[in-house]
Amino acid sequence: MQVPKYLAQKFPEIGEHWATLQDLFMPKHVAAGETLLLEGDVATELLIIRRGGLRLWHSSRGRDITLQFFFENQMVSSFESFYLDQPSGFSIESFEETDVLMLSKADFRRIQQRYPTIEPAITRFVCERFIAYRNIFFTQLQDSPVERYQRLATDEPEILDRVPLRLVASYLGITPVSLSRIRTRLKAAQWTAGENGEI
Repeated sequence: MQVPKYLAQKFPEIGEHWATLQDLFMPKHVAAGETLLLEGDVATELLIIRRGGLRLWHSSRGRDITLQFFFENQMVSSFESFYLDQPSGFSIESFEETDVLMLSKADFRRIQQRYPTIEPAITRFVCERFIAYRNIFFTQLQDSPVERYQRLATDEPEILDRVPLRLVASYLGITPVSLSRIRTRLKAAQWTAGENGEI
């Protein structure tokens, strides 16, 4: 099995020793809509997506709120729960058929002990995740629903291509009906601009 590109880029030490470590990463096939971590449970595995997509989400007052989507060659977990051994504030669910590699927490600790030089890369990764979540939070506060949709279409078009619209709506913090209206309004505006020779 070839070392996943994401691991080789983010954690070069793992890439260098992949021949020794690859048996620790267990393959798993996940059906669409399957839950891999339930909110309130303690995360005990890191997941690396080989094919497909997962989402990190939580329930707030009966509302489904998606925090982030993940695709091929990305690593997924409820990292605070995994790292601190505390209940997760999020669930992890597949939104399409997905193949992952799973690394248990026990094996993760073994890698840390065997290759202590990996710690700076882990710290950097955790900081990157924190910054990403902070940016998502600020976007939700500062941007209007239309602005959030336009930013998504520009910066992360793969989400609109692959993710069911009801989940896109939960990611944008709006209802599916509102999302449908925004898409219709923007398409109409684009068509009008085209008719007027503005694009």
